Amino acid sequence: MRQRYPRRRRPLPNCQIYLLDRYGQPTPLGVQGEIYIGGDSLARGYLNRTALTAERFISNPFSDVPLARLYKTGDLARYLPDGNIEYLGRIDNQVKIRGFRIELGEIEAVLSQHPDVRQAAVIAREDVKGDKRLVAYIVPQESAPTVSELRCFLTEKLADYMIPLTFVLLESLPLTQNGKINRHALPALDNAQPQASFVAPRNELERQLAQIWSDILNVQPVGIKDNFFNLGGHSLVAVRLMVKIEQEFGKTLPIATLFQFPTIKDLANHLTISKNAPSSANLVAIQPKGNKTPLFCVHPVGGDVLCYADLAHHLGDTQPFWALRSLGIDGECEPLTQIEDMAATYIKALQTIQPQGSYQLAGWSMGGAIAFEMAVQLVASGHKVSLLALIDSYAPNPKFKGSLEIDEAILLADWLKNLSESNLAVSVSVEELRLLEPHEQFNYILEQAKKDGLLPKEIEQKQASLLFQVFKANRLSLHSYIPQPYSGRITLFCASDTLNAETQDPTHGWRQLAAGGIDMHNIASNHFSIMRSQVLPKLIKAELTHLK
Repeated sequence: MRQRYPRRRRPLPNCQIYLLDRYGQPTPLGVQGEIYIGGDSLARGYLNRTALTAERFISNPFSDVPLARLYKTGDLARYLPDGNIEYLGRIDNQVKIRGFRIELGEIEAVLSQHPDVRQAAVIAREDVKGDKRLVAYIVPQESAPTVSELRCFLTEKLADYMIPLTFVLLESLPLTQNGKINRHALPALDNAQPQASFVAPRNELERQLAQIWSDILNVQPVGIKDNFFNLGGHSLVAVRLMVKIEQEFGKTLPIATLFQFPTIKDLANHLTISKNAPSSANLVAIQPKGNKTPLFCVHPVGGDVLCYADLAHHLGDTQPFWALRSLGIDGECEPLTQIEDMAATYIKALQTIQPQGSYQLAGWSMGGAIAFEMAVQLVASGHKVSLLALIDSYAPNPKFKGSLEIDEAILLADWLKNLSESNLAVSVSVEELRLLEPHEQFNYILEQAKKDGLLPKEIEQKQASLLFQVFKANRLSLHSYIPQPYSGRITLFCASDTLNAETQDPTHGWRQLAAGGIDMHNIASNHFSIMRSQVLPKLIKAELTHLK
């Protein structure tokens, strides 16, 4: 489609072009932004359309001319090294998947750069409710690229969340009468012919697992060497997978098992040789290889550590990456109820990997508070902490202890909000929940979570109750925690969409607790999407490199 229009341009005389991000700030070289136009030839607005004029014609903050305006085009572009502007598509061709706004035209533009791709179209499909995923349709050159080649090519240029889950090869793309791509006519996956080289299941167990993966991930076919995360697996899908495995094979596996056995081949082998469920030990080897100093990341309030998969992947296979998950998440023991006890337990666990030396700790959200307490205890016992990285984590404020009653209804509403990975208010009223009996409250929230696709429909009440009990213990422990000052330095990564409204403190309350000072990094994201940001691993990698 874009071949019909010039993709590289410079502004006309007496015309100004600005590429701005969603905060109205100019984008750097190579980063996409929305095109805004200013200058002598700019119109005054739309005739007899006051509201639309106010929306599209905005005040020009970059001009000294009184009443100067910019026109908001709705087009996306980026600056090239030679000074030209490359058109990337329309902003209304955006989709939102797992908290990220994705410009489909940007993916198409990168795919079109592959030497074996003649045309490309990318759409978001939601063949299963609540499971929206990217699908790329490719018209190849004479030599058709493999799926692996396309994935590797995109991985070098795009974030993981922008990599299509499925690639479909077509002889031609369907067009409208105007010669544009008819996205509505792109074939459904059932009727398409995906091209992928894979190793087929070799025995009944692998065939059963392949069928489960295919049903849950909505991907066909699934080979025994396909990686769960590369196929689009994320936290909700992982929960569904483990629930199905328990139903089919009678074995309870923690979600973190997928880090150790991410392929059908490895998982089948693990199921064959393990007579009992894996240990409930809270130390998870996300990426154990490499000779660098390990990075230990602590779980958020939900208790599991799948949220660190993208970060570990981007840090590379030379950076040992371990995570600490909540005790009790598998139901084999009671969850801990004090931050201090969690920190002491996690220190013992990580010292089985690194008995002494300079420790590198990190934690997202509540995990930051636990990592902070671990650093306090390690320093108090004579150890050195070279990195304490807090990822959009807030310091518990003693001034507010006891000022907020936390009952079961509030906890259940918070749990639903956490499952939704949303900063928006949930649709459940705490006041209405309080009118129900305790067991009725939980059942209501569970059904709501299943209805909204936040928990798999297959999950049983007992399994969901374990998840909530860990969340509850963690939430209450954070509320009761009174942190003591830390003598070292804190590195704080803040999501730009969040700010401590109670104190208006950009350091999220950590300034008064960090005797060694704070290094601040603001990242364009919200509290949840920061963990899938392309910027976060780059900044953390720079911190780790600086420490060497």
